[in-house]
Amino acid sequence: MNALTIDLEEWFQGLTSTNQQVEQWPAFENRVVPATRRLLALLHDCQVRATFFVLGYVADQHPALIEEICAGGHEIGIHGYYHRFVWQLTPAKFARELARTTQAVERITGQRPAGHRAPYFSINARTLWAFDVLQGEGFAYDSSVFPTRNMLYGFPGAPRFPYRPAGHDLVEFPLSTVRLGGVNWPIAGGFYLRAWPYALVRWSIGQLNRQGQPAVMYLHPWELDTEQRYREVTPRERITHYHGRRRLEGKLRRLLADFSFGPLGALLAGGPASGLAARPRHAAAPGLQWS
Repeated sequence: MNALTIDLEEWFQGLTSTNQQVEQWPAFENRVVPATRRLLALLHDCQVRATFFVLGYVADQHPALIEEICAGGHEIGIHGYYHRFVWQLTPAKFARELARTTQAVERITGQRPAGHRAPYFSINARTLWAFDVLQGEGFAYDSSVFPTRNMLYGFPGAPRFPYRPAGHDLVEFPLSTVRLGGVNWPIAGGFYLRAWPYALVRWSIGQLNRQGQPAVMYLHPWELDTEQRYREVTPRERITHYHGRRRLEGKLRRLLADFSFGPLGALLAGGPASGLAARPRHAAAPGLQWS
């Protein structure tokens, strides 16, 4: 099985040009509810459950949406409260963000989330202290490491496959890459699923599965929202935020038909936990062969 993960946030929370304008967020058009319902309908059609990493701000604004996601059988993790880069926070501020978001979700679901994803995949070599905080807060797994490099994020020296960070019990599920020519190439979904030819994405996931490794894929509900448009974006955001949206639904349906997907919690519980526990813990442990 591979993992399908959803970063549940509004369109303006993923744009770096509007992300810092928290005081202006109420003035932006809210579109997360219809966009997420469109995604939920697609997942229902394809009979696929996913992990939804929920932004605390969205949970507080739209509790009924979180209830709909849970009613669909999906797993709930957390994604920070204000979608801040982890490297912008101190360990104490990061812990407060985790606590606030956990409380927002737990008030709705009645269950404490087991998983976390940092906004902008911002756990990297500069923020390894985040694993200490996450373990201290009782999280069973994290999925914030992207072992590649682009202009916004990346941790190219990190392991490419699930591992336990040195000295920790929690499991890290890195976003998926393929290694070609000595370089880790991102294929994990989101912009990459929109931009790359589907044949390349399918081949890459097949390569991972043939190595006994799960693909960890992600996307955002706003990527399916073909009617949303915001003109005041940077040239980079015009490409990364909007390119390929109209083709995404078709690609996603093909992906979910061609491969088996489920939530990260199912991967954690369905076999890899025992194998990980049996391995010595190294900061750059090689990939685990999953059963």
